Amino acid sequence: MQPLPSPKRSSSPPSRPDSSPPSSRRIPSRPPSSPPASTTRPTHEDLNGATGRGVTFRPTRLDAAELPAPIAYRFRCDDAEVGPLPVLDLSAAGFGGVGPLDATLPPGTILDPFELLMEDQVIWRGSAVIVHGSNERIGGRFLSGVVDLHHLRLGATLEGRMALQREQRERLPPEWRAAVSDVRQMLEEVRFEIEEIERAETHDPLRRTQEEAELFAGLRACWGVEFYAALSRLHEMSKGLDARAAALGRSYAASMLMPILMACPLQRRAYEKPLGYAGDYRMMELCFTTELGGDGLFGRFLHSITQNYTLAQAVVARADVVREALRDALSREGDGPVRILALAAGPAIELRKLLAETRSLRRPVELILLDQDRDAHETAHRHLTRILLGHHYGTLPVTVRCLHFSVRQLIKPATPEEQEIRDSLTDLDLIYSVGLYDYLPDLIAARLTQLLHTRLRDGGRLLLGNLVETPDSTWIMDYVWSWPLIYRTDEAMMRLAHGLTPAPQHAGITRDATGCCLFLDVTRPNRR
Repeated sequence: MQPLPSPKRSSSPPSRPDSSPPSSRRIPSRPPSSPPASTTRPTHEDLNGATGRGVTFRPTRLDAAELPAPIAYRFRCDDAEVGPLPVLDLSAAGFGGVGPLDATLPPGTILDPFELLMEDQVIWRGSAVIVHGSNERIGGRFLSGVVDLHHLRLGATLEGRMALQREQRERLPPEWRAAVSDVRQMLEEVRFEIEEIERAETHDPLRRTQEEAELFAGLRACWGVEFYAALSRLHEMSKGLDARAAALGRSYAASMLMPILMACPLQRRAYEKPLGYAGDYRMMELCFTTELGGDGLFGRFLHSITQNYTLAQAVVARADVVREALRDALSREGDGPVRILALAAGPAIELRKLLAETRSLRRPVELILLDQDRDAHETAHRHLTRILLGHHYGTLPVTVRCLHFSVRQLIKPATPEEQEIRDSLTDLDLIYSVGLYDYLPDLIAARLTQLLHTRLRDGGRLLLGNLVETPDSTWIMDYVWSWPLIYRTDEAMMRLAHGLTPAPQHAGITRDATGCCLFLDVTRPNRR
């Protein structure tokens, strides 16, 4: 028996356990295609089978949570019609479902006709036999054909996307959708022109980098200005969207723009988040690098466009503020080593630059890098060690220690972590963070600030960075990359210093060169 065509959506879907109301369902989006997997096939002797209970093969079975839409079943047995009842799982050859409350179906019971329904529409009809049954759950095997799960998924997915599009047209203002379409057209047009240039390649290979830099600078001066302005207009327009419309808008904007923006390695990583979170160490390195990457000339151009978003420039400029604070800490007179904590250190680019340009030190230096990402630690430690041993031949008295801690562990440490914090995070001359506070709610940020303040030695300095909302960057981060930040004002940053004990000798705001990264700048009193 062949499956019937996918049904049209109905306003009264059958109930099923753990089903979410329509308003709380995750909005589907159309992510860009992933790059093709490697075509290299293992040889036969490299293939492994399963172990344990897995050695018995079972065909693919979709649980209720994995089903593309609520599915129910109904049947006729002994001249009585039963159902519809929720399907709990489904395979090509059988089903599991909630059993009827008023009857027990023993194994061998024939259900004929048997129907599967998706939101009141029949999607498969045939006959089935009960394999096991109770009032709570029955399981059955199809007798007159199989269910094409791929067809089922495809039909439900397409129907879901069409329903999403209908809601987007209804809820998103036409002028807002038109503005997103205008941005897409801008990207399409510049891609066409750049690919034409690439096809007519006449660059001198020895001067390609310089020629590309000149080309990109010229394009940013004309096309780029219009592009950043278009994003700024969308940022302003989006402020009028309610929560549901904003969620629909994010899905719409990502599906419209990301297929083009994926040519840029920075924007692709921001969208895909391969480490599970945005703003990872590699993304930061892509903001700083002078070697542009991407898919062809257009991808490299988009990389340059991304590096010139205001907040991307702030990521680079805020490192200069930290480097100046580091120089100040290293220049102070005193006894013992200078102890510095980099909180959420990431790739530690500011430390790499500082050590590369340092010729001598008055005092030994202890660098403590705290981050929850092992890959970030690996990268930072490798680069710092290479500078200290390869560049300075081990002559600089600097030690590097990496602590694999999260903010939660820092605020509420378990017993082993408490000892590590007591031993390592004490009597610090400088504690700094450039990007962590962009993700911390006010309550957590205030608690962490108080904790860090207690870890300073007398006269020590706390430098905590936070980005500010910036139209040309904030919209694309939030609506296209799904990378929302917590932006703060001067007043919000200063509130984090309220009630610090002991009362700071100094508390103020320091800005980077772009003015888009605020640093809460606190000095602990020197009681000597």
